[in-house]
Amino acid sequence: MSQDESVRSHAPAPARGRAARLSRRAAFIAGVVLFVAFAALRVPLLLSHGLWADELFSLAMATGHSLEHPADVADASSGDFVELPQAVTAEFYAQHLDHREPRAAPPRVVRAVYLSDTSPPGYYVLLHFWTRLLGTSDAALRGFSLLWAMATFPVLWSLARRLGGRWAAVSAAFFYTFAPFCIFYSVEGRMYSMLWFWSAALMWLALRARGGDNLGRPLVMSAWIIVSVAGLLTHYFFAFVWLASALWLLLHGGALKRLWLLAAAAATAVLIIPWYLRLPGSLQNWRVTGDWLNIEPWPGYNLLVVVAQLPWRFFSPRGDWGVRPHWELPAALALLLLAILSARRVRWCAPRRQLAWLSVAAACLGLAAFDLWRGTYASAISRYAIAGMPAAFVLAGVALGSVPLRTRLVIAILFAASCLIGFRRMYINPGRAAEPFDLAARQIVEAAGPQDLVIVHSIPSGVTGVARYLEMYRPPEAEPLAFAAWVGQLGQRRMPEDILDLTRGREQVFVVVGHAVGEPAPELEWLHDHATLVEERSYEAVHVYTFRVGP
Repeated sequence: MSQDESVRSHAPAPARGRAARLSRRAAFIAGVVLFVAFAALRVPLLLSHGLWADELFSLAMATGHSLEHPADVADASSGDFVELPQAVTAEFYAQHLDHREPRAAPPRVVRAVYLSDTSPPGYYVLLHFWTRLLGTSDAALRGFSLLWAMATFPVLWSLARRLGGRWAAVSAAFFYTFAPFCIFYSVEGRMYSMLWFWSAALMWLALRARGGDNLGRPLVMSAWIIVSVAGLLTHYFFAFVWLASALWLLLHGGALKRLWLLAAAAATAVLIIPWYLRLPGSLQNWRVTGDWLNIEPWPGYNLLVVVAQLPWRFFSPRGDWGVRPHWELPAALALLLLAILSARRVRWCAPRRQLAWLSVAAACLGLAAFDLWRGTYASAISRYAIAGMPAAFVLAGVALGSVPLRTRLVIAILFAASCLIGFRRMYINPGRAAEPFDLAARQIVEAAGPQDLVIVHSIPSGVTGVARYLEMYRPPEAEPLAFAAWVGQLGQRRMPEDILDLTRGREQVFVVVGHAVGEPAPELEWLHDHATLVEERSYEAVHVYTFRVGP
């Protein structure tokens, strides 16, 4: 019981009523303020950076263009990426990120996902309809993610209120609003924020199913089936939190009969089986970046240490946006103080809260099990445990809502101060995920002439991204630049024949190297040996080399 609740319980009845009304009003106002702050912190990020490789890949899938297939199965008539031997205009490759006439139908989106991705097609199909209505701009893509992140806000609020009261709801919303991890992935043009929604909704429905009456249970369990199917068709790692929810209902279902749960699980399986029957074939498909999870992320990698740190990553000011380690200290101290103070104030083993614990544990330990099974390093990618983030914020909200008001404010200020470092880094970074393809393209447009050539050494996502921004920044009256893709993994390029053919008659050659996934660049080595390097610029992990090859 919090201090505020203790005071109210010993006050006279009229005073308790007034205190309860004031508390409800204060909590409501705090929720509105946090929701506005949630949007205000994220909207500027929609257009602050260009799209990076994964976000570009999302647009390709949503518009029905496969990118990661082998060269010998490419079907240009179906929108597949084809690496042409000759130079063409950038528009040829940029079209893979847009709807072209005749527009692709959802079956073609599913086909592209089957050939190119290792995720289910649910997110891409919904994004397909979204982009048909609002276009394929950077803001439209990221706005779709922000919409799901904002939709998760009230679900998270209600979930935390059920587990800890209204101030737990306010506190959970506080973490959801200010945690840098949440801010960053709220506007990522991927399926992560959608995954939060399904994860939070699944827990909320599990609580309703346990405590609901017999008349309402069919409706709740029907919604549980719908959310289960949606989550399992959004990301395979949603299965971890789904298993946690099912296990919790099995153990603590209360009036919920096991028969209901088994029927709901069976219905879920029937609805997802058309796609999951294709999963083995999809996983066997060769892909340009199919082996990247098999690469050890750093020397001395320790699976146990990495998995133990995953829940902390949801709160840490460090992440893909880049912050020095010592800036984690204020946030770590805030959460440590919170854990100590709330230890005796909260019944952490209460059945309802076990649902949140199970969800966080399943999201993290499931990755470890996956790595042990597949021999991969998925646990090193903290966003892959992201389905457990809503439950982690709910638990932190329950803890923060249990401490006295003054202590609560001190902890919140300490945590928010640390988060500001993460905010600042996100806004001042040249690009997102260290891949500012847009800045590289803008430099080339400003410096290139009509006799020049652009070669992009990258995976297909990078090739299409540079092409997209070259077309975006090219003045309407300017002639299109000659543009060539160089995707080493496809094995289509010949050295030195291709580079000789491409550079013949050119004055300058711009080589863009970014997100090559470790693939060597023999064409760049050849140019170093046979041309004059005029300039080399680096935009974080994207490098632009300018060579003079003409007289």
